[in-house]
Amino acid sequence: MSEIKVDTLTGKTTAKTVTVTVGATATQSLEQGLAKAFYLFDQRGTILGANTSGQSLNISSISDVSSGKISPSFTNSMSNSEYSPVCSAHFDGDNETATRFSGPLDLTASSYEQIGNYSNGSMDDNYFQSAVFGDLA
Repeated sequence: MSEIKVDTLTGKTTAKTVTVTVGATATQSLEQGLAKAFYLFDQRGTILGANTSGQSLNISSISDVSSGKISPSFTNSMSNSEYSPVCSAHFDGDNETATRFSGPLDLTASSYEQIGNYSNGSMDDNYFQSAVFGDLA
C-alpha cells in the first residue's frame, strides 16, 4: 500500500485544477467534490443553544427567520446562486412520527433559506443540517 503525505495540493495547470482518477477512465475535479459549507443548527436551543451554530464550515451566522425557517450566511460567498445545498431537518421531541421535509429556497451568492415542514404541512422548530456544493467566488 502506498501513502502520500502532503500539506498542499496544487494543480499543475492552475491552482484549482486537481483531478482524481477512479478506475481506468472516470475522473472528477477534486474542488467540485468538496463541500464548501456545512452546519448543524438547533432552532429550539435544546442542544446547541438558541440561535447559535454548532459545528460549521464557511458559515458566518445563521438567522432564525421563523418557526421552521432559518437563513445561513456564508463567510466566503459562492460565485453565484447556482450551487446545491443538501438539506435535512429533524425534530427531537417525544413520540414524533410525522415525516419531515426540508429544503433550500431563495438562494443568493451570500446566503439562502432552509425550511423544515412536517408531512401534514405544519412547520416546527427543528435541528437543521446542510452541506453546500458549488463554486466559491
